[in-house]
Amino acid sequence: MQFINRKEELAKLEEYYMLSQKRLITVAISGLRRTGKTTLIKEFIKNKKALYFFVYDSKTSLELLREFTEGLRKEKIITELEAIDSWYLFFETIFKRCKNYVIVLDEVQNFISVDKSVFSILQKNCDDFKEAPLNLIILGSLISLFKKIFEDKKQPLYGRISAKIRLEPFTLSNSLETLSILGYKEVGEMLQIYGIFGGFPKYYAAIEQFELLNKNYAEVIKQLFIIENAPLETEVNDILKQEFGRRSALYYSMMHSIAIGKTKLNEIAANLQMRESSITRHLKELEEKFNLIKSTRSISNKKNTRYSINHPLIEFWFTFVYDKFSYYSIKDTASLMKDVKQNFNAYFGKRFEQICKEFLIVLNSKEKLPVKLEYLSNWWGHARQEDNRYEIEIDLIGLNQKARQIIFVECKWKEDVDSEELLKELKEKSKYVHWHDNKREEYYCIIAKSFKRKAEGCLCLDLNDIAQV
Repeated sequence: MQFINRKEELAKLEEYYMLSQKRLITVAISGLRRTGKTTLIKEFIKNKKALYFFVYDSKTSLELLREFTEGLRKEKIITELEAIDSWYLFFETIFKRCKNYVIVLDEVQNFISVDKSVFSILQKNCDDFKEAPLNLIILGSLISLFKKIFEDKKQPLYGRISAKIRLEPFTLSNSLETLSILGYKEVGEMLQIYGIFGGFPKYYAAIEQFELLNKNYAEVIKQLFIIENAPLETEVNDILKQEFGRRSALYYSMMHSIAIGKTKLNEIAANLQMRESSITRHLKELEEKFNLIKSTRSISNKKNTRYSINHPLIEFWFTFVYDKFSYYSIKDTASLMKDVKQNFNAYFGKRFEQICKEFLIVLNSKEKLPVKLEYLSNWWGHARQEDNRYEIEIDLIGLNQKARQIIFVECKWKEDVDSEELLKELKEKSKYVHWHDNKREEYYCIIAKSFKRKAEGCLCLDLNDIAQV
């Protein structure tokens, strides 16, 4: 099941493998944790001569070298009596003796904390043995560090990569296809599960593994994360600890603030009782180094930044679990699930906006929108009524700069929506979007679970339309 949406990546790897039969081919594969990098590689190396090494950052350089050496001995690359006492000798042995092998180094960025000299040693071997018939595959999760290792001209391994693959989470359409294979038929239920798991294949595999096929979102969450000894009960903590290490407390507090709706810099700072200047660097790290949050600026006010969590499951955890450890630690499943069910629609309303954005991007690629979009994002601004200044929000606006076309989008996770009434409100709010005023073509779109009636002059899309994505 996990490989139905990775055929393209597997085909690419096979192509590089064939080239490696004549010379050294080094492939760097990056992606967030749980996108299935390791699973993809394990599938790829089946029935091939291969060695797999995982770089644990909790081990010393000597411990890791001993473990990797045992891997060579087990595969009879070296004899029982041979000793390898340095990383230089380890890699030289691989490049000399592992002809036509696939060599995998997983989480290679961990060498930064284990032994930085490995990067220079790898560089020298790549240069000395560039004609060796060998397929070296390097995996990494911390994308910013991974990029620095291979794309910074000052780093030893700059220019030593033959090919790069960035493994992204499943798309909306990939995920719906996967859920359909798992027995789901109701689009609404599928979207709710996608709203929690996003496109991370590990969690769909868990639905299959623990026989939760076609169970609703609440039952899946309860069985996988909430009940005593749930298989994924420490999942989010494990991910964040791997990412943050010892500096976790402030990052946790910042992400919790965002999850509960404190999305502006001043709101996050106030919630943490800290100065804005003292958290801006940490917000930048969460976005650029860890890729766990993203910042959005309104096209009308680019100084007004808002933050959101980039990982659906982590957002869910901070919303429903993080500040309820008293329930979680004693496994008060009933209280936790009661809170989830009572507040899920509010949580999912925000997630539905993101799903609608992904849906519109697909429609745009298929040229099924009245505007050929070059930009699509949230919008917010201000209006005045008498002496009162109040905030206005539009879920999404899309633009085509050259044609001066704009589309205003409202997303409603509701049944039987009155689109005519909603269209009036949307048109009123659109007056406050100052972009080519009086010189633009305007279009309107409403996306909902279902409609009581569909207004003329408005693109009305429902769950049946999303099912066709």
